[in-house]
Amino acid sequence: MRPQCIVPVVLLLNVIAIAWCDRASAQADTTQVRTSVLRGSVRVAKTLAPVIGARISVTGTTLGAVAKADGSYRISNIPVGHYILKVTALGFDPAIVEAVVGSGHQSVVDIEMTESAIKGDTITVQGSREFQAINSAAVVSVTPFSIQDVNRYAAAFQDPSRMANNFAGVLGRGTTNNYIVVRGGSPMELLWRLDGIDILNPNHLGKNGSTGGLVSAINSNMLGNSDFLTGAFPAQYGTKMSAVFDLRTRDGNTERYEGLAEISFNGLEGMAEGPVPGLNGSSFVIGYRHSTLDVLHQLGILDYNTLPNFDDAMAKVRLRVSDNDLINLTGLWGKASIDARNTSNEEIGKGSGVLAYGLDWQHLFSSSLVAHLLVNHSGNTFDEGISGSTESVSIGLNTARFTLLYLPTPSFNVECGAAYQPFMTTIPSLSYPYNGDTTINTTFAQGYVTASWHPIAPIALNAGMFWQYIDYDTSSSFEPRASISWSPSEEHSFALAYGIHRQPQPLQFTQAEHIVAGYTFRPESDLLFKAEAYVKNYSHVPVHASVLDDYSFLNEGFASRIDYTDLMSTGTGKTYGAEFTFMKHYNDGYYITATASYVRQQFRGSDGILHWGAFDNRYIMNLVGGYDFHLGASTTLTLSEKFTVAGGGAYTPFVMDPNDSARFGMLDEAHAYSLHNPAYVRLDVNAEFHFNWAASSLTIYASVLNALNINNVMYRYFKTTYDELGNRHGEEVYDYDLPIVPVVGLRYEF
Repeated sequence: MRPQCIVPVVLLLNVIAIAWCDRASAQADTTQVRTSVLRGSVRVAKTLAPVIGARISVTGTTLGAVAKADGSYRISNIPVGHYILKVTALGFDPAIVEAVVGSGHQSVVDIEMTESAIKGDTITVQGSREFQAINSAAVVSVTPFSIQDVNRYAAAFQDPSRMANNFAGVLGRGTTNNYIVVRGGSPMELLWRLDGIDILNPNHLGKNGSTGGLVSAINSNMLGNSDFLTGAFPAQYGTKMSAVFDLRTRDGNTERYEGLAEISFNGLEGMAEGPVPGLNGSSFVIGYRHSTLDVLHQLGILDYNTLPNFDDAMAKVRLRVSDNDLINLTGLWGKASIDARNTSNEEIGKGSGVLAYGLDWQHLFSSSLVAHLLVNHSGNTFDEGISGSTESVSIGLNTARFTLLYLPTPSFNVECGAAYQPFMTTIPSLSYPYNGDTTINTTFAQGYVTASWHPIAPIALNAGMFWQYIDYDTSSSFEPRASISWSPSEEHSFALAYGIHRQPQPLQFTQAEHIVAGYTFRPESDLLFKAEAYVKNYSHVPVHASVLDDYSFLNEGFASRIDYTDLMSTGTGKTYGAEFTFMKHYNDGYYITATASYVRQQFRGSDGILHWGAFDNRYIMNLVGGYDFHLGASTTLTLSEKFTVAGGGAYTPFVMDPNDSARFGMLDEAHAYSLHNPAYVRLDVNAEFHFNWAASSLTIYASVLNALNINNVMYRYFKTTYDELGNRHGEEVYDYDLPIVPVVGLRYEF
């Protein structure tokens, strides 16, 4: 999307914002403190059984509650604002969670607690779950996040991919797409999972063979607490080699009907939620979005033919069938298109579609045995403009998965699962002349077993095995995973993890061997310092078979056209680095996250030469922070920023062809990816006004992207030109990321 397209949008939204501000100023009573309801449930993390008698206290106040027999709690007449909840229960590790209370919606905070391996009556809040992953077997390379995190970070566009750019070891690809590179691994190595559904590509206007696009079809307003894993992940995850986005949707309100309306960069959005009639404890939440830019184009306000047009919808239905049976239904749908004739960005597809839906039936046999049956479908379509024509690719994956979790004691549990996945894809022919599409039908099978054990209180051991099988070429893979953590005190912990991770490729499984060591220091419940070092060794990488050159599948990920008939799995590679994270979680009205990462990527093609890779960015530094200013009893201003300095993208230099009289440029493959663009430097700032009225609330937010207006080089290529005499000339030209761009949005909750 071109920057000049943004200006009319900003002008229109600013007019709307001013009008809303006038209304808010007239209606908001700064002398009256608005109150709302804070409620939810306290449950055991793995089984979701109620934690009876758990104590919930609101820090900085005298408010609190005790969980009832069904695990529910309720705090009425709590003033609107931002709070930290401390939750304690005998036999469980304490939990600290964040709660945002507004007048538009009830604040529903469901809390999961882990049974303590330490027996006794002593309870301390220092060793909290505030920074602990939902998947307790992930002891390294995991960052838990909430909907507040997705919404609060400047320039995240409420997009999980762009939010992840703030985490250590993660680098995006600029403003115009949301690809992410994790620890030097290709975007193709990222696993997306939504409520147990493996989604091939959840983004609008992505391309076949990638996991990115223009903007995510996943609506962040639908998300609950989730995990982002960046290496050596446990045996519950497979088929990808780099990272896992394990997203969970939130439940709808079980007591009353609520709604939301929003206009933003992501689109015009409406959302509704509430109880399911006749089923106590059941709820639904559904949201729909339509491209804001397309609406303005249809109204004649924007006169550009290359504006993206997209629609998406998400739904979650939670059915409490009985005390022991819970059914969750999740759905995701999206479609998008763009007139790509006049665009030069080859990473943006001409059209795309995503469809995913599934059922998760959980049955609690006892307090120590729980089973899940998951049945789902995930599919994508991609329409790509190639040389004036369009080719279409469709991919479909059906899954039936069964898992069983057994927790005989608080210090030991074992989990196992198996999945059956019929897979179908239609691939356009690469040959000329066109001789028809190729349809591949095959079946994937997967299984895993993993166990966690606390032999003594300071030590936790996790070990497991992931297995996968492909019917297409009858190949199989056994992948061991193991980790150990040692916490000599509540403030300090050390961890070491190892794993084999294999990803199906055109020929055979490509392998990545992960080794990660980490140290974590928690001086206070809201402070964390984390340091990790890692290495990933790649083998069985597809490289060219017919020629000796620098090609490697490890450098793919932005959906170039690949000739799969000319590959062999003899390539190797490596990524390695170190990461440092300082996090001041939200408390006392502010938060800070600072990360510094050193990351290198290398590979060997069929030429046998060790090259630096396409994702060798060398260093990444982020500073993210925000502060709340209370302008009145029911009005808050939040200011936030994100500052990024990262090594420029690697590229292969051009040399002049000595056999060409016009001195036409050619790639110097002997020095593949040996040079780097200038450092990527960017500052994004954001301001949000929050107004709380008697039964509704309004948020007005404005961001300035690339506030320093720095020309960051994204791509470079050799361009051929001709003079008046018809002589051919060549020059190196550059594509830049967007310049300074203002974006505003409105969110109304009722």
